[in-house]
Amino acid sequence: MFEEDNFYTISKTASIVGVQTHVLRFWEKKFLFVKPRKSPSGRRYYSSSDIKYLLMIKKLLYEEGFTIKGAVNFINKKYKDKNSSSYDRIDQRMLLIKSLLNEGSCILKKNLD
Repeated sequence: MFEEDNFYTISKTASIVGVQTHVLRFWEKKFLFVKPRKSPSGRRYYSSSDIKYLLMIKKLLYEEGFTIKGAVNFINKKYKDKNSSSYDRIDQRMLLIKSLLNEGSCILKKNLD
């Protein structure tokens, strides 16, 4: 159907997902995690992970009867736990980096004085 790690135009993505191109543009506005890359001319290129999300969105909306808002809430809730642990790790790394920068700054100040 589609290959991993490839990028597809909006028309090819619409064909893979089974919706029209204007639907994909609308979903981009409502589902903020769908972020196709854009060329300098503004042409959209969807990654394989974008397509996986789009297929999940289509299933929720068309097969399971979710509203847009319901689907957004469902997806946010489903992935919140995964993201929160990632954010915790990022926060810890950021604190470590900040402390290392402060230490380096102090050493530089001592050596320059």
